[in-house]
Amino acid sequence: MDSSLLVCKDVKKTFGSIKALKSASLSLKKGQIVGLVGENGAGKSTILKILAGVYKPDDQGCILLNGRPYEPNSASDALHRGVVTVHQDINLVETMTVAENIFLNNEPKGLLGVLTTGDMNRKAQALIDQYEIHVDASVQINRLPNDLKKMVQIVKAMTWNPSILLLDEPTSSLTAMEVDVVLNLVTTLSRRGVTIVFVSHYLTEIFRVCDQISIMRDGRTVALFNKDETDVQAVVTQMLGRELIKAEARSSRHIVKKSDVLMSVRGLQVPGLLHDINFDLYKGEILGFTGLTGSGLTELAKTLFGAEGFNPSCGSIIIDGSKQPQRSPAVSLKEGMALLTSDRLKEGILPDFSLTDNMALPTLKKYTKGMGLLSQSKLDALGNHYVKTLRVKAPSANVPIRTLSGGNQQKVLIAKWLATKPKIFLLDDPTVGIDIGSKDEIRQVIEKIAEEGVGVIIFTTEIPDIEQLCDRAFVMFRGGIVGEFKGERLEHNKILQASVSGRAVA
Repeated sequence: MDSSLLVCKDVKKTFGSIKALKSASLSLKKGQIVGLVGENGAGKSTILKILAGVYKPDDQGCILLNGRPYEPNSASDALHRGVVTVHQDINLVETMTVAENIFLNNEPKGLLGVLTTGDMNRKAQALIDQYEIHVDASVQINRLPNDLKKMVQIVKAMTWNPSILLLDEPTSSLTAMEVDVVLNLVTTLSRRGVTIVFVSHYLTEIFRVCDQISIMRDGRTVALFNKDETDVQAVVTQMLGRELIKAEARSSRHIVKKSDVLMSVRGLQVPGLLHDINFDLYKGEILGFTGLTGSGLTELAKTLFGAEGFNPSCGSIIIDGSKQPQRSPAVSLKEGMALLTSDRLKEGILPDFSLTDNMALPTLKKYTKGMGLLSQSKLDALGNHYVKTLRVKAPSANVPIRTLSGGNQQKVLIAKWLATKPKIFLLDDPTVGIDIGSKDEIRQVIEKIAEEGVGVIIFTTEIPDIEQLCDRAFVMFRGGIVGEFKGERLEHNKILQASVSGRAVA
């Protein structure tokens, strides 16, 4: 314990009747990278927020920093004591320059207390160059790609001279190539003596950069592994408390009849977003669309659904042999099409509404009684049915959806659209940003939906979803389809190569 920079032992945290942390422990040595993993709701964010000064722990347990009790009064107090957090979302000010963002709220002092723009740019550039990041400090943030924005965010954290850096999902919004750049920076910081807690759902990244892996489950720290003495399967088993059921290849499970065409898309174009999109979707098929971030996946999903601002300039979308002259979400719902959007927080949930209320939104007319009033008994039946069917982890269907983990919120949103009884279900990044256990459960739900005859289209950058779920997959590149994969060709390396190169190889 004497050699540890920070020690958490048996830390607990309750919110009302909810025990968010039951017994969390963590030990950090100087220059070490410790991966913190667990399912959504395991307690990772809670322990991070305690270390960052956002939450105060319960009286039980203890936290020591450099051998002394660590009880920060606020996030600012934690910053000044050398514990700095880089949040999952890129929270930079887009209209400011790189230098202005780096020193925002931590401005260096200039000559006679006056700081000029030139001085700030020179100081910021020196810091950027120190970490071998190729960006001009005077450039406005909104001109940078996501990987450089994330690195600016990390450099901003380094202006506080942290002894401990808390990284919460630092690569969640990045492409595979951008991830490499950020992980290299994380390794560099560790070699320079910064202690890092690295939270990520991506176990490949955990195994690439971390020295140790700390595993949480249900509010407890349940295991600690040295990276070189374990493997992914052992970590997953500890995260879940059970072994993960390995998915079979979909080709061995069912046969899609090509005579049962649900939707035909021909020559679809949206100026500046999509060009010459052609495909058929069959009854009971799980069809995948994948590619790099920005390749047109979300744009295609919203165009098919008729979302505002995604209007085709030409081409056709024919559902069950019928073509509507004007597309809109209302038209799509009448046709039997549903869309699960990728932005769960902004476009999906109403956070202060109950699970039942969120599920019922698209189909409220079904739950009315006399005088247009809602039938609470019908609503309760809806909520209870899907909480049980989709195994949503919640005390009841009447709690606010914001109290649920990300994976369970996603199940509620799937239930919301299943309640419309869709013939075609579009799912945009259905498993992104959720833990491996919830991914497994959501994949099983998707398979069951298809087995009941629904045509499913998954739009995702997560190639494992494509491999494990899809009968066929199209790769998109800069708004167009560059390859179709099925059977033995539905394989990770071939799909990734087409995604990054813009062409399919044999």
